[in-house]
Amino acid sequence: MKKVLLLAITAMTMMVGNLKAQTFHVISFCNTLDPNIGCEVDYDRIVQETGGIGALLGYEVRFYCGEGEDCSKENLMNTVNSLNCGKDDIVFFYYSGHGTRSSQDNSEFPQMCLKYQAYDQDKFVAVHTVVEKLQTKGAHFTLVMTDCCNNPVSMVSPKTLMSKDGGVMDDNTTVARNLRKLFVETQGMVIVTSSKKGQTSLGGKRNGGLFTDQFFGNSLYEAAKGKIPATWNDVLQNTYGLVKNLAAQVDNHLQEPYFEINTNNAPSSSPDVTPNTHVSPVVAVDSNFANELATLLDASHSEDWRLNQANNLAYRYFTADAKVATVGRNGTTIIEYESARDFLRRIAVSKLISKMNVIKETTDLSGKRNYIKVQEIRKSK
Repeated sequence: MKKVLLLAITAMTMMVGNLKAQTFHVISFCNTLDPNIGCEVDYDRIVQETGGIGALLGYEVRFYCGEGEDCSKENLMNTVNSLNCGKDDIVFFYYSGHGTRSSQDNSEFPQMCLKYQAYDQDKFVAVHTVVEKLQTKGAHFTLVMTDCCNNPVSMVSPKTLMSKDGGVMDDNTTVARNLRKLFVETQGMVIVTSSKKGQTSLGGKRNGGLFTDQFFGNSLYEAAKGKIPATWNDVLQNTYGLVKNLAAQVDNHLQEPYFEINTNNAPSSSPDVTPNTHVSPVVAVDSNFANELATLLDASHSEDWRLNQANNLAYRYFTADAKVATVGRNGTTIIEYESARDFLRRIAVSKLISKMNVIKETTDLSGKRNYIKVQEIRKSK
């Protein structure tokens, strides 16, 4: 199981640039029922990060999310089995929660303890089972990431394989080139887990999993900014060093991420790819809500029309006392905290906001939103 992280870590979020592509499929399953290991933080982080990628790069982002009681083996396998990908699509699979392995497992990767309770093994899923299913989907690039323990526990049986800072994000073209190298100019699959077999993984309520925090908050961000080379080997080697060093500061804990890179360079563009020219500049799990918010950023409408639309959306989607928190790159620093009506009217007249990512929503019994957390992406000055 994931252990509690006692060390406070400062995180930054990655930044990405403009790119028109196809669909970014995000499959995220997190054990948010355990309040001590930071999976709720990880869950929000994944929506934030992948939504930011999609918004900045021009992908249509499709979320397939399981948290709480929905983080189950049945839901995970149904999601993976039914996934339908185009040849130019990107798939990101992410799991955060408890993990384990059998001493007889041949794979370097752990078993995910879905619906973890007293080692109920019929709810465990080997990472490589998911890997092998995703390999059949035909996506251009697939990233499989797990943040969980990888240590053997007695009574766990082997699972057989089928084959053997706080500012807003900027709309920046520099990071587009580097993220393109990683996600578009690379073809194949990258598989990574937070600790080698035999090791446990650190996590905590404040920053979530140590591995997830360092991967997104530092390594991928630094590659996007050009501070380290934009290759998967450099990103993951950098993450390895950060995680190992930080974990050692917690009672000399040993945690070493493990990864396998099975990729080759692909052409920078394909002549038969049709760019997504109508992708919403707003990303949210609820695509209808995203499309409605996007009308407030559409400069083809008059300001008066957008202000009137803001009032309509406030009535249709929000409770009277609903609040909106606008956060910075780290996902926690609150830049604005305002009523839903003030938020909608503000973005309707703003000339600086190019895109937006809705990270979190809560609703009342009527289904109207009483709170949302958003991240704005501002035009570069």
